[in-house]
Parts: sequence; structure tokens; C-alpha cells
Amino acid sequence: MQDDMIKPLQIVKPTTVDEAVASLQKHGTDATLVAGNTDEINWLKDRVRTPRVLVDIKDIKSLYGIDQQSDGSVRIGSLTKVADVASSDVLKGSFGVVPEATSLVATPQIRNMGSIGGNLSQDSRCWYYRGGFDCYRAGGHTCYAITGQNRDHSVTDYSRCVTAHPSDGAVGLVAVDASIEVQGPNGTRQEPLSDFYVGPQENITKMNDLAHGEVMTHIVIPKTWRNAAFYFEKVRDRNSWDFPLVNIAAAVKTSGGKVTDVRLVSNGVAPTPKRLRAAERAITGKAISQSTAKAAGQAALPNAAPLTHNAFKVPLTQNLVTRALLNAK
Repeated sequence: MQDDMIKPLQIVKPTTVDEAVASLQKHGTDATLVAGNTDEINWLKDRVRTPRVLVDIKDIKSLYGIDQQSDGSVRIGSLTKVADVASSDVLKGSFGVVPEATSLVATPQIRNMGSIGGNLSQDSRCWYYRGGFDCYRAGGHTCYAITGQNRDHSVTDYSRCVTAHPSDGAVGLVAVDASIEVQGPNGTRQEPLSDFYVGPQENITKMNDLAHGEVMTHIVIPKTWRNAAFYFEKVRDRNSWDFPLVNIAAAVKTSGGKVTDVRLVSNGVAPTPKRLRAAERAITGKAISQSTAKAAGQAALPNAAPLTHNAFKVPLTQNLVTRALLNAK
């Protein structure tokens, strides 16, 4: 008979990032990091992962809060609740696409428990991988979704693994050129959030470059896109507690009636948050109209290679780009 209980765990509760890093080093791969624990608890309940030590970082006060900086940038602690990001007046006033995107994450209960750092660094939601299949991402030798049930999977930029990235928060933050700060045994580093994500061609067992002994500490939004025109939309099967089939985040700057700079970012179509660069190029330098927005939408996924059950994602993405450009404000 299968044991339906989570195995006994040692819980370590550091109060500083240095202590958290030291604990992860001390216990090695027997340890896992938890904060809001809205994702990790599912792995434990299903016994797909069996760590011996939980490093619970909820008591690290320096990792909470949303702070306006003197240079116009915004600094967000990685443990800040998704709900607090969604309701932030600081972000609504200057970077509206971020609270818009995070307001549609999961359910109110999960938004009040889950952290923004956890939303950005969540693992693949592929049901084969989550179900304990020995797929490539789990260390096996096949991708069951390629020939199986792949309606929710990638239509571009995939290789041996066709998982699609699920985060709503990620597209909103990538659209405003956010970066992350990470602390680990070798000190601190900062990198663009867009570079944080890795596709299966780089590392098929991970979705980001966070090393085991590292802790994401902050997300930093530069002033670059402050008060631009923004748009976010999420298409999903249910209006609550669902991941995107496709979502879109847009940030648009104009001058003299023409687009001078633009970010169009989508999830649900690729293994990482996808900058729709071809669509960005198609609209840059032009006035936004029905025809130019439609042309940009048609250009959105030039290398699309949909699978058996998800070809609908290509026209869906094209239409979302058109709507985003016409309705950004």
C-alpha cells in the first residue's frame, strides 16, 4: 500500500538571507527552499520530491515590501505577496501592467499566500512531468507531450521538451525590463529577468538559472518604462485558478503619433516568457491603427511549429497582439 503521508521533515527558519544561503549549503540537495509554499507543498503531497529539510524563509523581513526609489525605479522584495503587488498604488501609478498581470494569478487565496518571487520561479506545469512520468525534464529519455496531450504546451522555441511557461507575473515584469537580485555563496548578482529563464536547449531539467544555494532577494523595475501605455490580457479555460493558455503584456511608448519603443511579451507559447520581437519590429516607427496592429499580430510567431492539439494558440497570440496595441493606455 502506498504511504499517503508526507515524510517527516526538518524545518529550518532563517531570519537573514545569509543564514538561508548557509542552510542550503549545509544540507545540500537534501534541502529545498520554501516561502509561500503554494507550489512546493504539491510536490511533497504527491511524493514526487522528497527533501529532508525545508528552509523556510518567511521570517526574513528584508525580503518584503514595495519601495519607490529616488531615481524613479521600484524595488520589490521577493517575498512580497502576489496580492500586495496586484494592489500596490506605487505600481498602479507608474507601471500598471505589473499589478494588472499579478491580479489574475490563480485565486485570491493563492495570491494572499504566494510570493512574487515564487510566481516568477515556479516550475513546469506539464501534467506528465507533474504526474511523475520519467520525461526529459524529470531525467528520463522522452517527452510524452509531443505525441500525447499537448493542448497547453508550446508552439515555438521548444526542443526535446515542449512545456510552456505558466507565469502571469513574469510577462508583466519582463515588459518593463525588470531585473532580479540574487544572493548566494559567491555573493550577489543582478541580471535582467528575461535572462533568468532558460529553455530546454540550455538546461532541460530547469526553467531558470537559480542555483541550489541561491536566494532571489529583490525585483527591480527601472524607470525606463515609467508611465508608458500598458495592456495585459490572459486567456484561460476558467476565470479563476487557471494558468494561461496564452497571455500578453504590452508596454508602448509613442512620440509624434508613432511608436518609438515597445515590449510585447507572452506566456503559454514557449518554454520561457516570449518577447515577440518580430511583432515589436513590425510596429516600431509606425502609427498604431487597425491595419498596422493586425500586421504586427500576424508577425508575432514567425517560427511557430504547433503540436497536434494546440494550433489554436498561433491565431490566438496574433489576435492578442493586435488587441494589446489597439488598447494600450
